[in-house]
Amino acid sequence: MININLLPADRKKKGVQLSKLYLLCMYAMLGLTLLVWAYSLISFKYDQYKLAKVQDALAGMSVWEERYNLNQTQNALLNRRKNIITSLSKNRVSWSDTLATLGNITPYGCWISSINQDNNNTGSFTVSGKALKMEQVLAFVHSLQQDPNITSVSLGETKMIRLTNAAAHDAVEFNVFYNRTGGVVANAK
Repeated sequence: MININLLPADRKKKGVQLSKLYLLCMYAMLGLTLLVWAYSLISFKYDQYKLAKVQDALAGMSVWEERYNLNQTQNALLNRRKNIITSLSKNRVSWSDTLATLGNITPYGCWISSINQDNNNTGSFTVSGKALKMEQVLAFVHSLQQDPNITSVSLGETKMIRLTNAAAHDAVEFNVFYNRTGGVVANAK
């Protein structure tokens, strides 16, 4: 059906049809949706590009990461070895001090033939030697007892022997056991 509007031109309704208005709104919504979709697609592609660039940089740094991990492993090994050496050096006997002390304490006519350290107790020693007289052995034991670094002294086995040299002499062979506290040092000076 044809609508004919016979009203004069100044009284005619001037307006947009409602369907055209809905169509215009739909096109605007579609355009806005396409713009948001395009922006999110561009943003997604840009983020993928940046991620690929970062992954390439990380792949290039993997050599440095391996070197860092190797360095950390080597440092841990060196620290463990240092701790082992430090703990072993705490149990080390300063032989220069021990021999100097024994040399100063040993009386005339008495000589030391061997010094043995106990494997289980680093401060425990056995001194073996010979003396011309029993009094010299007792003087040696007494001198050891007077040393402030020696905690305990005991005279072990003694026996009379015959020295075989140009002049035949009797001598006393002895073993002395003692514990030393001052002979164990952490650092040699």
